[in-house]
This record gives sequence, structure tokens and C-alpha cells, in this order.
Amino acid sequence: MEAGTGTGKTLAYLVPALLSGRRIVVSTGTKNLQEQLFFKDVPFLQQHFERPLQVCYMKGRGNYACRQKIYDADKEPMLSGLEEVADFHIISEWEKSTEFGDRAEIKTLPEQSTAWAKVDARRDLCTGQKCQQFERCFITLMHQRAAESDIIIVNHHLFFADLALKEDELGGGILPEYHAVVFDEAHELEDVAGQYFGVGISSYRFEELRRDISFIARAKNFGRPELDRALDSLG
Repeated sequence: MEAGTGTGKTLAYLVPALLSGRRIVVSTGTKNLQEQLFFKDVPFLQQHFERPLQVCYMKGRGNYACRQKIYDADKEPMLSGLEEVADFHIISEWEKSTEFGDRAEIKTLPEQSTAWAKVDARRDLCTGQKCQQFERCFITLMHQRAAESDIIIVNHHLFFADLALKEDELGGGILPEYHAVVFDEAHELEDVAGQYFGVGISSYRFEELRRDISFIARAKNFGRPELDRALDSLG
């Protein structure tokens, strides 16, 4: 279905989704539309519903802060340069009051901040239930909200990441069970699906792997000359 901007497309699917009595996923092409739905359209509709609307939004793990990494950064030599230290101070103060832990909330943090990459909640450095902050983890809280929601707003990347995980031999997945999905900005589906159900590699991914290993080795004090030589070769 196509219609011009401002004609009410989002309301046209949100209203029947909310009235259906079932859990519906709304998948968007961009994070901006996610936030418009959650912070603008849903509050508008709430004015016309007597019951509280159970709606949440979910983003990829890299959009959320990891509390444990933030606490570790206060005690371990993780930061480099005055800019990272200044950015970390902004993140650390924000962590004390944020409800969702979503990076988009921090308007004063530079878009390309390297400090954020050291404290985000990426899966590859996550210890899961073994983490001291598991109960307070922003990812844990996000999943709890999703399990209690009638409408879950995601973007296409997260939707197809969920499908890819569920196809994995180990099962898993990100989203709770749902009855139907609405694709908004569906013209972007083909490219995003190809990213998750295709295979690709780049020199950037190797550099990212080398950087992560080097960083963790220094932070956890298990660096060795042999490891440094191996990382140099990888670089």
C-alpha cells in the first residue's frame, strides 16, 4: 500500500493492530520512524483509548549501553584521549538516570564518539546471565517490556536478525512470539534481508576483530608478546 506523506498510513495500521487483541510486530526501515511511532503516534492514539496501550520499541544491542562496561571503565584503563574521557563522562552521568539506556537519548554525545563503542551492549562481549548487572541490564529490561507488549516496534535490521537467529541450529531469537508483522517502508526489505541471509566479509571486520581482542587483552591483563605478534600479523 502506498499513500502520500501525512495521509495517516501509520494510524491506519496501528489502530487495527491495537484493536486485534494480538501481539503485532511493526517493522520500519529506519530508527527515525521507530521513534516517531513510539514517541508521537502511540501517545496520540493513547488519548483515544481508555485502556493503557502496551507498546515498546526494540533496537539492536549496539544502540544500548552496558552498565557493567561503564562501571569497569571507571576502574580499568579502557579510555584513550581527552575526547573519549569527556564523552565517557557524559555517558556515565546519563546512565544514572536513563530508563531505556538508548544512545539516541544523549543529544550531547558526538555521533562518531569512539567512547560509545567501548561501553555499548554488543553481544560478542556480553557474559549474559553471569553478568553482575543482568537484572538491571538494558537488554534484559527491553526483552521484559517486549514480552508484556501488544505492539513491538522494531526496524528491518532487528527483524531479520531475529529470523536469522531462529534459523540457527541453536535456536534463540530476539523477539517474543507474535501473530503478525506490519512492514513500514517495505521497499527496503530486499536489501536488509540479503544482509542477514547472505554471507559477506570485509577488511573492516578483521580490523574490528583485531581491535576488540587487543582491547580486552589490555583491560583483563592477559596480553602476551605472542598475542601482540599474532595481532600485528592479522592487522
